[in-house]
Amino acid sequence: MQAQTSLAAQSGRWTMRDIITLAIFNVVMLILMTIAPIITVVSHLLVGGFTALLNGPIYMVMSNKIAKPGALFFTAVLTGLYFVGFGYANYLLTLAVIGLICELILWGKGSYLNPVRNAISYSVFYVGYSLCGVVPLIFFRESYLATLEKSYTPEQLSAMLYYFETPSMILIMCSISFVGGLLGCYFGNLLMKKHVKKAKLV
Repeated sequence: MQAQTSLAAQSGRWTMRDIITLAIFNVVMLILMTIAPIITVVSHLLVGGFTALLNGPIYMVMSNKIAKPGALFFTAVLTGLYFVGFGYANYLLTLAVIGLICELILWGKGSYLNPVRNAISYSVFYVGYSLCGVVPLIFFRESYLATLEKSYTPEQLSAMLYYFETPSMILIMCSISFVGGLLGCYFGNLLMKKHVKKAKLV
């Protein structure tokens, strides 16, 4: 059994254990992603970075346990499917494209075990997450606004559009998300060195 696991790791072939690991860790990350906007004061600017910071350590453990191409792409798709459940189908397309970009950043053998490349790709993923409110306004404006109007008051929607349509706000939001991702992965690496690897969990 151990030989089969080692062979799968070398070949990059996913196992049932990898799929279960991906599912469990993504459930935890989605729970934190749901909670983050509630406890973030200026949510439209900070929520992406704050969520990336919270989920960074969890992602680093997950990606090092799986350490195979596709882990971040599948995470992006699962996140997109989660938002489809709330009526935001356009998010899935945005996140899937971002997931592919992240996998290109991680192209090559052993890249998930490279803390720098892994942190950069994860941070790019959260930039994409922050852009989920921006991209639909460009390509699917009418249908997206119709969906938003069902959940937000005119005042709330107007405030949201200010952040999602003002270039300077978009840049700040994406920058905060990227930095939050880097910090999350930094703390994740510290966690793995001090505790996770010593406990032989990865």
